Amino acid sequence: MYIRWLAVIVMLAAVPAASAKGFEPGDLRVCNATRCKPVMYLPAVTALGELYYTSPRPPARAARPRLGAPAFELRFDNGYVTGIVATANLDRFLSYGVNLGRFGAGRWYRVPRQAAKQLRRLTAGLVPLRVTQASLARSR
Repeated sequence: MYIRWLAVIVMLAAVPAASAKGFEPGDLRVCNATRCKPVMYLPAVTALGELYYTSPRPPARAARPRLGAPAFELRFDNGYVTGIVATANLDRFLSYGVNLGRFGAGRWYRVPRQAAKQLRRLTAGLVPLRVTQASLARSR
């Protein structure tokens, strides 16, 4: 009986540690060549945190976008570029080396729907970057 309670307590204590790796509003920004906008909408922040860190499932793979497709950088608030989101729907992510245990070099991943929707809203009116051979090479 005591062993079961001890196991429950240990499991509950581990939950905050696992969720601590997520993002807070403003921790991540979406950027073009001249301007960045912070991601503040909590459902999008949570979805991106799950993509980067906390989802127990590996991120879903996605097809590589075509060269010249619209793209924006995702940056931490300290300026570190974590990768790019691309396509007109901003629904594909390429890591530039963040969390190497989760993302493979040169592999594209599906951006969660809620996050992609918010990224599109934030970037409306901004001139996008473009997927280039150089942007693809940064992932290696």
